Amino acid sequence: MHQEAAAQAQRRVAGLLEAAGAAPAEIQRLIAVIQAGAVEAAHAEAIEQEADASPGRSDPFDAGWRGAVEAVTGRLTHIADRTVRQAQAAAEPAQTLPPAPSRNPRQPPTMVATVGEEQVLRVLEAAERIFVSPTGHTHFDRDLSEELLTVVLKAVSAEQQDGYVSRLEAFAEDKRERLAQLYALYGPGGRFENRDLCYLTHQPESLVVCERLDTVPRWLDAVWNEEIDTELVLDRFTQHWRFGI
Repeated sequence: MHQEAAAQAQRRVAGLLEAAGAAPAEIQRLIAVIQAGAVEAAHAEAIEQEADASPGRSDPFDAGWRGAVEAVTGRLTHIADRTVRQAQAAAEPAQTLPPAPSRNPRQPPTMVATVGEEQVLRVLEAAERIFVSPTGHTHFDRDLSEELLTVVLKAVSAEQQDGYVSRLEAFAEDKRERLAQLYALYGPGGRFENRDLCYLTHQPESLVVCERLDTVPRWLDAVWNEEIDTELVLDRFTQHWRFGI
């Protein structure tokens, strides 16, 4: 219940900050700091629970209680630190990404109404090759991949469509460790694998979603919510990618 409400609140806050002129990276960093603060507050409350163990006793129950509290609070500290660290890393400009074609800065990117099958298959081939390397997973739904990419690639401007495969490859190389962590936690065989909750972590097009989340998150959100019914899938995947939760 709280996760869905938080996702809706985050979208609302991000929209307000964007309307106020904040850059996507700054929006992401601010939200991460707020989330880390909430986790740290939970950490402080959990520490207080250790006092509930009877003082001066050393029986197995009390020892187990204290050990459990220490384990939980240690994990919460790690999550809070990781949340801010990953947001800061995502906010850093990727030096290896190919530069966008030069154009008049006042000229908005040209949107595409449809993405051709040839482009979808070209991007999917690259995404599959990159995805299989860290996951070893080849039993993904290729029909679903093609269906989603026809939507997600609408968040790529007409000026960048031709060179998008190169951009995706450079992004995957630049974010190799972060992608490996994502799939190790939520991908096939991951510690918190749950395909029913978020199928994107088991699909190669997730790479394209990650790249667009780091580049044009609001544009991606718009095309996704307009044409794909499972809105919460993107919300959950965004949380996994940005904050590892």
